[in-house]
Amino acid sequence: MSRKNQVQWNLYNHINTPVPPLLDKELLDIENVLQVNIFIDPESEVSFMKEVMPNSLVSRWTPLFADVNPEGISKQKCVQYFCNHFKINLSETMAFWDGGNDISMLKYVVIGVAMGNARENVKQAADFITDDVDHHGVESALKHFGLLV
Repeated sequence: MSRKNQVQWNLYNHINTPVPPLLDKELLDIENVLQVNIFIDPESEVSFMKEVMPNSLVSRWTPLFADVNPEGISKQKCVQYFCNHFKINLSETMAFWDGGNDISMLKYVVIGVAMGNARENVKQAADFITDDVDHHGVESALKHFGLLV
């Protein structure tokens, strides 16, 4: 098994999902892709992004792969769009999670909550750190902020 295939197998095995089939890139509607996952080690990421995807942003939340989005597409932009669409004031926002791809969102909302199992860079971006995801972290944070009894 090649290193690339081993990395893919490790990821999908980790989330107990079969490896999806590879598609011919000529058949993809590349103009409407909002995110791709690159199966690349952290050491190779910088040169890959510079050479292959220079107009994209990368965020890593596992050593196995990274998320890549076109410049301007992020979870922060999604929260912004959601709030605008539903006329929610930013002062009423809170976001949770644990990955590098969540940092922009955690910084954007009024209260950014990192899960206890988050990487250090995610915790540094958050306003509050709760228990890990497997130990009722969201529930604990909601209770902490008086939103759940």
